[in-house]
Amino acid sequence: MIEWDDKYCVDISLIDEQHKKLIETVNKASMVGISSNKPNDVLAILDQMTEYVLKHFETEEHYMKKFHFTGYQSHKNEHIDFTNTTINYKIKAVGGDYKIINEIIEYLMEWIANHIQIIDRQYIDCFKKNGLK
Repeated sequence: MIEWDDKYCVDISLIDEQHKKLIETVNKASMVGISSNKPNDVLAILDQMTEYVLKHFETEEHYMKKFHFTGYQSHKNEHIDFTNTTINYKIKAVGGDYKIINEIIEYLMEWIANHIQIIDRQYIDCFKKNGLK
């Protein structure tokens, strides 16, 4: 289980709220891995990941384009990788491989550590300079 901590914070309220939703998804995935590991529960986690992709990535990319963030394409490529990974997990789960929940949890934990805590920090100055808080 992960608790929200300032180390995950980018100090942009809209984006922080979306990151909190991802942490909630990780915690739900952890509970599924511990308690049920049922196909429908795994698919529900993947649905939450898909919802996160659609909303959060659109938000970040919108502001990156609007504010002419120089790292836009590289950041977008990270988002594409996450989206493709989510799709691949969903294909596996629909195909009956619902035991991938631990792999999903590990992937999400790495995403939080590498993307949110490192990659997302690259746009903070640009976003704040353009008035996003």
